[in-house]
Amino acid sequence: MSSKKLLTIFGASGNQGGSVIDFVLSSGSLQAKYALRGITRDPSSSKSQALASKGVDMVKADMNDIDSLKTAIRGSYGVFGVTDFWAVLSKEIEVRQGKNIFDAVKAEGVKHYIWSSLPWTAKVSNGKYTHIDHFDGKAEVEEYVEKGKGDMIASYFMPAINGTPMLNMPFPDSIAWPLMDPRRDSGKYIMGLFEGGDAANGVEVQAVSFWTTPKEVVAAYSKASGRDVVFNTIPGEMFASYLPENIRDELTEMVEYIGEYSYYGKGTEKEQDKHDKWIVPGVVEKVSMEEWAQENGPFKW
Repeated sequence: MSSKKLLTIFGASGNQGGSVIDFVLSSGSLQAKYALRGITRDPSSSKSQALASKGVDMVKADMNDIDSLKTAIRGSYGVFGVTDFWAVLSKEIEVRQGKNIFDAVKAEGVKHYIWSSLPWTAKVSNGKYTHIDHFDGKAEVEEYVEKGKGDMIASYFMPAINGTPMLNMPFPDSIAWPLMDPRRDSGKYIMGLFEGGDAANGVEVQAVSFWTTPKEVVAAYSKASGRDVVFNTIPGEMFASYLPENIRDELTEMVEYIGEYSYYGKGTEKEQDKHDKWIVPGVVEKVSMEEWAQENGPFKW
């Protein structure tokens, strides 16, 4: 029997879970310490097969079926759990899936659980913003985990904004803006929490590649593209008019919330150093703004 600790990773073929797997496989010391299992809906897919060829045990599970989750998790020292709101477009379903993962984790006696969470925006805003379901559902699951964890170590990975931001937003160009390359930087934080052990119990980590402002982002875009890129502050109603009806309230409130309360809450950009202490020791660099701009710029003219 292997002496390695087994880590089971949900979202193994996605950005966050895939980043964990990439990071472990790139580190000789972590490979010597941990074995990897990836959770997938389709072990026969090309992405699953590619991971299996690298030594990742790819296992099928259904997040709506607790018994299948228990079977998939069985024998794990640690589990990283993540759900995808945009795949279901339902807070109720996402919360149920998140609770199912935790219930399976607890039933199987997992020692350390890391949940991919986000701020509870309705609470941060004192009830002003109540439609940001893809944040608040994850926060609701975090509360469920924290109340039910018992002697389990539970940690919370809270990723910043990822992807290409819109350049027409209902807030000024001077706000603090946390951005992240989830594929390259998520694993640095998540494995740091696993390595932290007992000290990571109850810890929330705001995972940010770099803090910036919209003004700095468009300057970086302009430099990377060789073209002038501008940021426009527009009314919330105009922003909402660009969006499909089924996600209009969700995304409009999200950007209005960020403009008023930042992302993790007012002033949290000043606290990033204490969160970066959870990055795996020896990792000295995260993705820079220049690298991010080259790869995420809106360069379609």
